[in-house]
Amino acid sequence: MKAIFGLLAIIVLTQAGFVQKYPLNYSNKRNIMSIMTEVESKIQARNPLDTIKGILNSFKSEVASEQATHDEVYNAQKAECDSEIDYRSKEVQDANSILTSANGILKTARIIKGKTSATLEATEEILNTANRHIEMINSARKEDTQSYNRAAVSFNDAINAIDDSIDLATALAKGQVNFAQIAELSTKLLKSALATKLLQEFKQPMAALSSITQDEEAGAAERLVQLLQTLRTAVENAWTEYTTQNQLGLQQFMGQKDLYTATQQRLDKAKSKLVSKLEATEGVISVQTAVAQAATNRRSRNQNLWDDAADLCHSFDVEFETVTAGRRQELILINELERLATRRAAEQQI
Repeated sequence: MKAIFGLLAIIVLTQAGFVQKYPLNYSNKRNIMSIMTEVESKIQARNPLDTIKGILNSFKSEVASEQATHDEVYNAQKAECDSEIDYRSKEVQDANSILTSANGILKTARIIKGKTSATLEATEEILNTANRHIEMINSARKEDTQSYNRAAVSFNDAINAIDDSIDLATALAKGQVNFAQIAELSTKLLKSALATKLLQEFKQPMAALSSITQDEEAGAAERLVQLLQTLRTAVENAWTEYTTQNQLGLQQFMGQKDLYTATQQRLDKAKSKLVSKLEATEGVISVQTAVAQAATNRRSRNQNLWDDAADLCHSFDVEFETVTAGRRQELILINELERLATRRAAEQQI
């Protein structure tokens, strides 16, 4: 019996630690030392073996009932652990999937943003060039218009000066000479020749007009009229040609302006689309950055919860197995007591 008490002491000390660690322990409802003492007393008192076995079987039933309750709680807790771990694993996987998708979209959006920004910069540069060309064309046309208006005044003054000279020449043909008017008209004709740049055409009529005072021929005045009329026709033709050339220049101007204006409008539309695309892309980047951050936080949070659940469930498994092993040791001890009691009862009958 001393050997039995030594084994019993070890088991009791072990069970004392289990009670502090594991909540599902009902050893406080029974006292194996009391049972051991009771069994020893019954054996010494030569009580029937069935009475002793009844005490031991009652202990076994109590241990079995406790283990059954513990198994039920353990199975329920294990189901909750497995469910929690499975749920957290799916949450981590889902967060990883969202994060992968968001990062993929972010990568594409950043590439699009870079290309769009470069295209927008190039478009703005071309648009600025087109605007400068239009300004240059408008400036050139304005200068041409001013030049045309000045030429119109010069050619009109030349016609008037020629007409006045014809009138003077006609008066001269009739013997009405006014030398002051001749000098004045000579000056006007010289100015007109310079203004219209028709020096060659004005040369002969001006020479004839200047020499009319020294020419005593009767037909000199009439020849002057003819020269002046020819000059007038030449000036009119020159003006017509100048006007035609100006019209051609105007058409070319309008063609160039229309071309650059169309380019300007096309570039403005392209720029507007690029700006909208860039804004939309930046919006996508902003949203997906937030999504990626949220997914990262979600993954981290659920990964931590998964680790905590795994640690807790592992601890529960270890405690369950340890306490269950303690109960097995109790049953081994009870079986040993039963074997010894049976042997002592048999020895007492000899």
